[in-house]
Amino acid sequence: MKAFFKDVFRRMAVLLVSAFLFAILSLVIFSFFAGSLFSPKVENIKKDSFLVVDLTMNLTDRPADVSFEDLTRQALAEKEMIPTYHLREVVEAIEVASEEKKIKGIFVTGGFVPSGYGCGYETILEFIRALETFKQSGKKIIGYLHSPSQLDYLVYSICDELIMDPAGTMLLPGLASEQLFLGDTLKKYGVGIQVVRTGRYKGAVEPFTENKFSEQNRAQVQNLLDRRWKHYLQTLATARSVRWQDLNGTLSKKFLWRPENALAEKLVDRIDDFGGVIDRLIELGSEEEENNTFTQIDFGDYIERLRPNPLEQEEGNDPKIAIVYVEGAIVDGWGDDGTSVGGDEIARRIRKIRKNKDDYKAIVLRINSPGGSVSGSEAILFELVRSREAGLPVVVSMGPVAASGGYWIATASDKILAGSQTITGSIGVFGILPNIKELATNYGLNWDRVKTNSSSDIFSLARPKTDKELEVIQEYVNLTYARFLELVGESRKLDVSEVGNLAEGRVWTGREAYEKGLVDRLGGLSQAVKEAVKLAELKGDYEIEEFPKIKTPADAIAELLEVREGGVSASDDSIFNNPLFKELSNASPFLKSMNDPFGIYGILPWYRAQLGFNSLEINL
Repeated sequence: MKAFFKDVFRRMAVLLVSAFLFAILSLVIFSFFAGSLFSPKVENIKKDSFLVVDLTMNLTDRPADVSFEDLTRQALAEKEMIPTYHLREVVEAIEVASEEKKIKGIFVTGGFVPSGYGCGYETILEFIRALETFKQSGKKIIGYLHSPSQLDYLVYSICDELIMDPAGTMLLPGLASEQLFLGDTLKKYGVGIQVVRTGRYKGAVEPFTENKFSEQNRAQVQNLLDRRWKHYLQTLATARSVRWQDLNGTLSKKFLWRPENALAEKLVDRIDDFGGVIDRLIELGSEEEENNTFTQIDFGDYIERLRPNPLEQEEGNDPKIAIVYVEGAIVDGWGDDGTSVGGDEIARRIRKIRKNKDDYKAIVLRINSPGGSVSGSEAILFELVRSREAGLPVVVSMGPVAASGGYWIATASDKILAGSQTITGSIGVFGILPNIKELATNYGLNWDRVKTNSSSDIFSLARPKTDKELEVIQEYVNLTYARFLELVGESRKLDVSEVGNLAEGRVWTGREAYEKGLVDRLGGLSQAVKEAVKLAELKGDYEIEEFPKIKTPADAIAELLEVREGGVSASDDSIFNNPLFKELSNASPFLKSMNDPFGIYGILPWYRAQLGFNSLEINL
């Protein structure tokens, strides 16, 4: 026995020493990487440089995460990954560049690569407004395009000089919203779908029960697309000095243009290859003789220069405005990846701010969400209410979309600001109750159960709900809808009957919502911050802190020392190229977001982050 314990203690000692040495080695490795990552090489900006803004990015509302898997994949592939920047840092970088004496102008190239809820229309419009402000400094914006998407061209159109590659194409076919309907498929394979809902326009359940849009839902989607297309054309027409009615008439007849046709229609200023573009930029700026190109600084490098060094940053004493981002479908529970966001996750961040109200003086809630779980939305709402009761002003900034559950949480605010093209409203509630009894029976699968009450297995997928059970759930949905109406009424100082006329699941643009009293004013994120400063009665300097914070490569490396819940993430690049598979994959994020414990939701399922601009690929 003595020998046994001696052996055990010996093994434990070896294990402890090994663990200690591993920890020391890990810290050394981490310090090496962190030092290099926190202290990137900063090159001096040369005189008469052009800031190269490559649109090959995903422009999001919230700060992007950097995972260790991303860094590893980038290192193994030996190529740069498509960057993700968030709106506020991009706008601030352009603002600083307008005052930077060594920067001669901006050179725009490339095309957006949307992912998740990135590159929403209203987000792109705020980006464009920043570029227009840059032009007011007297500096030029030069654009060089090859085959832009319609969203890309919206940015290119404001350039002082727009040059098109002689081998390029211009595709401007208009806007479309395509929805996959599973109703007939689910019936064919024996999957039963029972629904409870409120509102004539609450078309959230249609993809699961029908094979096409209902007339009411089709009408409201058509209204959104028509308004967005008119806004798009007016923006182009103003930038290119043409009448939008003429442009609309031209595009209704022809949507695919060769460079010479685009030039004739004043969609571009001239045609030239990249060599000619370089010569023009050298003429406007200066030459970098070593590389035979124009003097330049990369936009990503410029943004990195402006980010504070965590090793040198000191905690300031100025009061803080907290910007809390809600981007993605709202789910019950935790997590935040830009596609879905947990109600408890956001509530925890707001709680942290509320508990430190000596530091934080106001909250700006930036919403880019079509809604989701009622339970998840309620978790956020309760914390916002507590924050206001604690004396913290709450200002909502609606991004590309703040609908249904997204509008639900907006009601707990002092002020609501929206962009003119924000998609909002969708005030309604629904419940979806699937069952696979018939499907299972077809394959010889059977369930049996023992229970104390007739409805003890109410949420089982193995059976449909009875009429009496549906009545109970419908009553719950009705009460939830009534609460939604009351929240809106209290927030907007409207009678519940007035809210009812604006509700029933109908969707509005930001401008329509403003005209109907559902938002206080039109404006973007920067205007919302100013409104928060005003409500907080801040007179001097203040700081802005974002939640979630910008995640650096060093943070990703630090995760090596943690046990990660989700394990290694798979690449977004599917091995399947089948168009049908892609369509089914598009529905996956929506299905994953449906985790409300009672199956009750306020969500806009047909919304896509680039609503109307999701064009099919064309190979010429």
